[in-house]
Amino acid sequence: MAGDDRTHITVRRIDDKLFIGNRHAATRLPEGTFDAVLSVSSEPSPLTTHHHPLTDGPGNDWAAFAAAVDTARTLHRRDGTLLVNCSAGISRSATVLATALATERECPLRETLELVWEARPRAMPHPALHELAVVYLAART
Repeated sequence: MAGDDRTHITVRRIDDKLFIGNRHAATRLPEGTFDAVLSVSSEPSPLTTHHHPLTDGPGNDWAAFAAAVDTARTLHRRDGTLLVNCSAGISRSATVLATALATERECPLRETLELVWEARPRAMPHPALHELAVVYLAART
């Protein structure tokens, strides 16, 4: 069996317009499935409309993290659907999504992480990314 035949596509709905996924969600689904695709992995997928590379761990530049969250917020406010993806759809995309939603909804990060966990139980922000999310939210109050 070829490698592509075993590739698992992960896409989960967070709300009516917002989705989380792994790298294959934006490469193996038909073009036009999402109005915008924000990739926060090191390499953009072919259908990526916005790319903000982050690492899954320490060493992310504050400005890069803030730009990824700001882009997610802007795209989520628009009409249409948004997929935020990273390699596995577990850490980077979950953190960016939860931070964007917490800011937009003016609610605690824990609450929006629970929304992400309901849709994607394997989601688990890396502690370094979680720390950036807390700082991002504190800077907005």
